[in-house]
Amino acid sequence: MSHINGLVDDDDRNMTRLIAMKNNVDVFYFATVVPMLVYFAEDGMMEKREFLELWKEIPEANEQQFTIMNNRGLTADDICTKLQANNVFTVARRSVDGQELLYHSIKYTNKIVVLSELKMEITGAASLTLSLKSRHLTALANLNEMYQQIFDN
Repeated sequence: MSHINGLVDDDDRNMTRLIAMKNNVDVFYFATVVPMLVYFAEDGMMEKREFLELWKEIPEANEQQFTIMNNRGLTADDICTKLQANNVFTVARRSVDGQELLYHSIKYTNKIVVLSELKMEITGAASLTLSLKSRHLTALANLNEMYQQIFDN
């Protein structure tokens, strides 16, 4: 993910990388798609207080909502485990009005932070509501697709 002063380039969303390999015969060029989660830093865990302060600080205009399908019938525990294995860290969990609310943090390797809230019915509905917030809107591009991919694998 190329960046200038911590900002993600708009043209960089498809995560295609051009690679050149040189050996004793020739130079070989090819392109490959690198999954976004490769750029999720291992030190992305936030304290609950820090998460809440940042969530309030980021303007509503920088929040995007998506519907994610729970095709595999994952429980809240399953979801948190899968996300943690991909450097998406659970900050807090709570149950409100028959819904389980899961709060997560992601930090890209360029230090850009993304916060998420995942709402799911406690009874195990097939769809989940994902809210993403970041100071940098470009950091949210296609992130919902990455969540879906994590849940489906």
